[in-house]
Amino acid sequence: MDENDEFDDKDDTPGRVAPRRGSGRRAEGVRIIGAEEAAQALKDGQAAGRRPDDAPRFGDVPERPSGPKPAQRFPLPGSVDPADITVRPPVAGPGAEMPHWTEPPTGEVPRVFDSGDDDPEDLEAWSGLSARAPRWRDQDSDWDNSDFEDVGVLGGDEARLGALDEGRTEHSDLFSFDDPEPVEAEERPSPVTTSIRTRQAPPPDNSQRAPVAAQRDMRTAVAIGVAMAAVALIMFKVGPKPALVLVTAIVVLAAAEAYDVLRRAGYRPATLPGLIAVVSLMIATYSDGLAAVPLVIAINVMITFLWYLFGVVRARPTVNVAVTLFVFLWIGFFGSFAALLLALPDRHGVAFLLAAVVATAAYDIGGLFFGSQMGSRPLAPEISPNKTMEGLIGGMASAVFVTVLLIGVVPGIAPWTAGKALVLGLVVAVVAPLGDLCESMFKRDLGVKDMGTILPGHGGVLDRFDALLFVLPATYYLVKFLNLA
Repeated sequence: MDENDEFDDKDDTPGRVAPRRGSGRRAEGVRIIGAEEAAQALKDGQAAGRRPDDAPRFGDVPERPSGPKPAQRFPLPGSVDPADITVRPPVAGPGAEMPHWTEPPTGEVPRVFDSGDDDPEDLEAWSGLSARAPRWRDQDSDWDNSDFEDVGVLGGDEARLGALDEGRTEHSDLFSFDDPEPVEAEERPSPVTTSIRTRQAPPPDNSQRAPVAAQRDMRTAVAIGVAMAAVALIMFKVGPKPALVLVTAIVVLAAAEAYDVLRRAGYRPATLPGLIAVVSLMIATYSDGLAAVPLVIAINVMITFLWYLFGVVRARPTVNVAVTLFVFLWIGFFGSFAALLLALPDRHGVAFLLAAVVATAAYDIGGLFFGSQMGSRPLAPEISPNKTMEGLIGGMASAVFVTVLLIGVVPGIAPWTAGKALVLGLVVAVVAPLGDLCESMFKRDLGVKDMGTILPGHGGVLDRFDALLFVLPATYYLVKFLNLA
């Protein structure tokens, strides 16, 4: 019968395979062959003979190899046979009974090996770890009789750092290397007791109060003031350019004093670029007017950044760039308005600058006189303890009176008139105290009394011309507003 014939699923004929029900395809059949045909198939290589009994079969598990276990070493040289390496078998010691978790600790240290042939010297070296209790050492004497002789130097008199430093304060110095060291509680001065006057209390005795004028050498101060006034009048008389030289020298000296005070206070300003920018701004504003101001400011800002970028001054760039530009804008930019006044046509610039100087000097002298003679009520004790309300009022009145008298009445100082001089006096009376107080605030923050010592009896150049820095831009725009130029 052919192997492709279909059979019923109930056919029991041997050698027939019933097809899967519902498969819809023919199933392969098995044909039984005879011995001769099978022998011929074996001879032709079309069939394999019976496998021997000892041949591995699918699913067989090989027997465990006998002999010593090879050492777990890698890599081994090619000349070494892993089977020849003898491995020391682990020695099983007597089982130790573990205590219950509720029992207190015994303090015993378990032994790793219990082979019985350990080196006695090794055991002696480690026996002290389990026999001794921990010791706390924090004094020099704790190390004298110890087994560790070399560590005794830790308690010596050498300088200690970090947590071992017993002299360090509670203040962190991570970001305060530019700041003064904080004063400890026992070093702080006792607070000053100030009496408060009430209606029932008697008036204070002003004769016991030391006048401000007594704190400075008035003869020297007056002599220096008269000398500066004479030099200024001579330079102003010669012309605008000599006056520009004098004004530029004053502004540069004031900026140098400010940079020096900042450096002594712990800052690292870019002094050289700042001073060069001040001189450049004075010359540029005299030549080209206000149009030169943005250019000089932009160049100075870029050079200041590059000054720290290339490491000319290795310091904190953020704060030091800020203080460098601060001095340049405060003193250099405000001082450049003196050059702008001198650059006005028809030689009137000298008259405008002279009027600003006279009004500011009148305020300073009047404030000093009335404050030292009648001052009793402090104006701003937290900023400037020596300034009084009486000195402020006297200085403002002196600025108005002297400006009208000398600038508006005295002939020859064109184009001022009495009315315009009165307006100038009022402006100076308001602006000059602000410049004076701002400079006092700056000195108070840095902890200095005077900005310099170049002018005996006056302090520094900036101490003498601090109010004028605020008066110069006010005078320039007042001249523009009154159409005087």
